[in-house]
Amino acid sequence: MEHYLLKILNDTTEYIEDHLCNEMTLDSISENVNMSKFHLLRIWKGATGTGLMEYVRRRRIASTLSDLLSHINTINFIADKYGFGSERTFNRAFKDEFGITPAKWRKTPAPLNILDRFNADFMNQAGSGLIFLKSVTVLPAFSIAGITHELDFEDNMYNQTANRLGVEFFHQHRTKVLNPVEKDIYVGYTSVMNDGLKYAYYQPSIQVDGSSIIPPGMAKKQIPAHKYGVFTYMGLHRPEEISSRNLKELLDFINIKWMPTVEFCLKESFWLQYINYARCSKQYCECDLYFPIGCL
Repeated sequence: MEHYLLKILNDTTEYIEDHLCNEMTLDSISENVNMSKFHLLRIWKGATGTGLMEYVRRRRIASTLSDLLSHINTINFIADKYGFGSERTFNRAFKDEFGITPAKWRKTPAPLNILDRFNADFMNQAGSGLIFLKSVTVLPAFSIAGITHELDFEDNMYNQTANRLGVEFFHQHRTKVLNPVEKDIYVGYTSVMNDGLKYAYYQPSIQVDGSSIIPPGMAKKQIPAHKYGVFTYMGLHRPEEISSRNLKELLDFINIKWMPTVEFCLKESFWLQYINYARCSKQYCECDLYFPIGCL
């Protein structure tokens, strides 16, 4: 894409994100980027696959989630803050987007796929073949329980330590947790230590809640609400064979190509590995990697 078009897309995105809580029209956006409405609509639709004002509406809806989770302001106040005009209009737009009203979601938060900020610098970048950016997702706070280990990155690469610990946990220790949230979903939690170079804490886990009974020897960890970039690895092998070796291309793609394009706002450095065994077989597996972008 020519540099001029990239500038138009970046300027348009910047203006929209800076004015999500202000009155915004197609005229005001086109005037700000110094381009006719006709050409701007065509360029934006071609680059993003989304109508310009549809993008504005969906970005406003996505931005309301942190306000809803905070429980500080009323839904009517949030509706007015983001320019929906009335609580009724906001309720209808929110339900059209997520299939649930904001009041119900605020009472019982659940994962939602959102339309994240458009990033023109990330265009035409993708993993090869079976590696791809799946979505940007908001996850409310949740808890996991498992066995915590200190992991040496070099040792893990050569000996596949995390893979061995994860398989051992899933087949030998997972069933010791009574009443887990999802018994067939493996959650691998990796927290990078301060040096960020050699060691990490790795906790093979499953998700738990207040009704779960956790045996001695397992640690429970609360994961705060975050917005995540979700990447997917797909392989024609058993899920037990997922290792740092066959995830290396994905991790390199994330570290080299994706992370430099994202503005992070984090209190700790970690990522999550999700494997739903119910969707896997001896000849097929999926692994989702959740990389937090910011706290909510």
